[in-house]
Amino acid sequence: MPDITKFFSSLLRGIWGILNPNLNPLRNAPVFLKYFVTILLALFWSLAFGLYTKQFLYISYNMLAHIAVISMGFITWYTFRYFSRTYPDSYPLMRDPNFSPKCYEMTDAEKQQAVNNADELLKK
Repeated sequence: MPDITKFFSSLLRGIWGILNPNLNPLRNAPVFLKYFVTILLALFWSLAFGLYTKQFLYISYNMLAHIAVISMGFITWYTFRYFSRTYPDSYPLMRDPNFSPKCYEMTDAEKQQAVNNADELLKK
């Protein structure tokens, strides 16, 4: 049993090495070229598997689906990158610059006063 798990873990590591953009040979290419080559590879893999399984009617749908998914991945990446450049990191409204909360814990006396105020509002 451990041999099977080692096999699958090494297989997954190898696949991740191919798919990881920081490890594969496209890591130094410009973004537009990465996009084009990724789309081209996806289309050829769709064509290859479509021909292999004799699904001639569905090859075009498969290719269009690959283009849509990869395009949305790149569009999402570009959108996040654009907004992180346009709106640089700033601390949230209720936090100090060191990310500690601006609000503080109420003391027991303040909690009791807040409960009394709430009770008075409910009685009215």
